[in-house]
Amino acid sequence: MPSDKVIFGIDIAKGSPGAKQHPRYAVVILTGSGIEHHRMVSLHKIIRMIWQQRPHILAVDNIHELTSGRRDLIALMRKLPSGTRLVQVTGGEHPKSLISLARNHNLSFDRLDPNQEAETCAVLASMDVGAEVLLFEDKTFIKVSRARSLGRGGWSQNRYRRKVHGHVRQKTREIEDTLRTLNREQDLNYSSNIVKGFGGYVRGEFLVDAPRSRIPIKQTKLGDVQVKVQDVERDALMFRALKKNKRKTLIVGIDPGTTTGLGMLDLEGNLVKSHSGRGMSVSDIVEMIARYGKPMIIATDVRPMPGTVEKIRRSFNAIPGEPDESLSSEYKINLARPYGYNNDHERDAIAASAHVFRRHKNKFEEIRKRIPIGINADEVIIRVMKGDTIDSAVAGLSGRDVVSKPHVEETAIEEPDEVTADLRKTIKRQHGTISSLRTYLDELKSEITTKKHRISALDRKIKKFKSDSYTTLRKSKEMRIRNEKIRNLEHELHHKDRRIEELTELVEELKRLRNLEISGRAIPVKVASAFTKEAIAHVKEQYGINAGDVLFFKDASGGGPATVDMLSQAGVRAVIFRGDMAHNAQEEFLEKNLPFFSVRSVPVNYLDEMGVVDPDDFNPALEKFNEESEARKRKEKEQLLSSLVEEYKSERRRGIE
Repeated sequence: MPSDKVIFGIDIAKGSPGAKQHPRYAVVILTGSGIEHHRMVSLHKIIRMIWQQRPHILAVDNIHELTSGRRDLIALMRKLPSGTRLVQVTGGEHPKSLISLARNHNLSFDRLDPNQEAETCAVLASMDVGAEVLLFEDKTFIKVSRARSLGRGGWSQNRYRRKVHGHVRQKTREIEDTLRTLNREQDLNYSSNIVKGFGGYVRGEFLVDAPRSRIPIKQTKLGDVQVKVQDVERDALMFRALKKNKRKTLIVGIDPGTTTGLGMLDLEGNLVKSHSGRGMSVSDIVEMIARYGKPMIIATDVRPMPGTVEKIRRSFNAIPGEPDESLSSEYKINLARPYGYNNDHERDAIAASAHVFRRHKNKFEEIRKRIPIGINADEVIIRVMKGDTIDSAVAGLSGRDVVSKPHVEETAIEEPDEVTADLRKTIKRQHGTISSLRTYLDELKSEITTKKHRISALDRKIKKFKSDSYTTLRKSKEMRIRNEKIRNLEHELHHKDRRIEELTELVEELKRLRNLEISGRAIPVKVASAFTKEAIAHVKEQYGINAGDVLFFKDASGGGPATVDMLSQAGVRAVIFRGDMAHNAQEEFLEKNLPFFSVRSVPVNYLDEMGVVDPDDFNPALEKFNEESEARKRKEKEQLLSSLVEEYKSERRRGIE
């Protein structure tokens, strides 16, 4: 890490952001000169420390440990210096566990010690692990307004108003001059909105297409005028990885044949990809493997290795992975069951790669323990598996000189007889069994350790319950009645809180859809489960059905003319269906001149009971329906007129006769 780079690692030590009592944090300050530890620090003090040291990165394993919601997170990030980035080291949209990340980078820490966890976050951030939290766009909003109320006024009210508005105008013009200079010198664009008032400006607003750090205008409050400078919020929280993910090193199992099976594991035994397909050529298989990573070992479940697999292995210059003898079906099922598979071909491929991983798992772990921090463990494992020593591989990757050992010529060894060969095969097979049993033993030991921790925690709880005098107090009748009332009230409060949360989420969703509708980026859609009166009544009760609404029915069956009449009376703008609708319902839609479409022509993106449609899909379909409706009306009028003419002619003919 560069000597001038300062990183703060933070982990919650006590409490939580949503609790009444403010939480306390463990803080680790990582610099080029050393590590500084702080315990039980409040968030307010952390912000003061950040302004004092101006760190490059504020690293946490979960951003929700800092704040309880989006509003609080935005308020926190507005308090940070412009050069400090908030980083979630466990990743962005799909975070990983801190334990697995630390293990991958040859780090270890005590999960029960917040200080060690904070230090791990800081070290991982220094290695560019994690994703930066992005809450603001590269735009800045500047607002100039009066700093105090004008009051109810008196004899000098107009003079005072003119004075304040004049100061606002003066400050607004100063800022606009600065922005014009930036536009001329740095091509920095901006837009303005001026509200004039008596004797000057009521307020002046500027939207600048640049981050706040590039704008030399500070937030101030002086006399009659205040200037607010804020970053523009994004519509949604975003993450940006500190570095791009490298290609994974793989152990690839292949089951060749008419239907080819593939099973790819990484060097930690996690399934990366399983696939099966008919008629796959060698080039197709090579292309698919290369898409998911770099194969270190190409494995099969039979001995000797089939020719097709050997060709693929040579294409990657990978290490061959074949068993001492062909794997049995029962053994392959046991190997592949934890990963899951769709057919026997995928099972055999996964079993082949899992068998190789089990054989070398302990060796991989030993290599990871012996390499220093900052060295890519996968690269060291590849070199060691190809015959290099651990020290030599580490030295080669770190750029140090490697001392080569003198070459010793090997003496020719006579071919062993058949009995010796059988014994060697037996020894190899038993070594494989021992390796598998050792792996299973390690798993059992890990499970026992976890259960011991769990038992210890439960024992502590039992001791606490036994020593608590509350057990005695509960024996009294008055306390039991009071506790019953408390439980009933808590139960009622819980239901009300849940209802409030549901209504709050509903309001937020409606606001979001309303904003989308106003901006023209999408048209909101209310979703009903089926084309029935009950489903329509449910939507009406939950969200309301207003004139101009668009409804989407997941199932078109079940409805008839009466259902269509309900929608027509509500003034619905249009209806979208999935499936086939009853013929009489279609006729009623046409009779009511109510537009209806299939979801195939107007796709709907929905979540639960709310959704949106793209205006580019909806508007053309609506125009087409209206055109067809007008054409249908004209045709009906023509037919009516034609029938009247024919009736008139018929009456004339009867009169003549």
